[in-house]
Amino acid sequence: MKLYRINKVTEPGGTVLKKKDVLAASDRDALNRAEESPDCPTCDVLRNGEVVGSIVPKDEPPASRP
Repeated sequence: MKLYRINKVTEPGGTVLKKKDVLAASDRDALNRAEESPDCPTCDVLRNGEVVGSIVPKDEPPASRP
């Protein structure tokens, strides 16, 4: 198990709003845990201070214009 930090951010690489430490078996496992978190619409996942990935909200379809 490795220690990861999940930072809730305004945008990838942006201002940190909330921090959470988690144990995960791999980078992919840590990213999955961040993606499943209700606290994490937009998050950076870090291991040893280095970003291993980011979670961003899925784009909504553009609004139709009259």
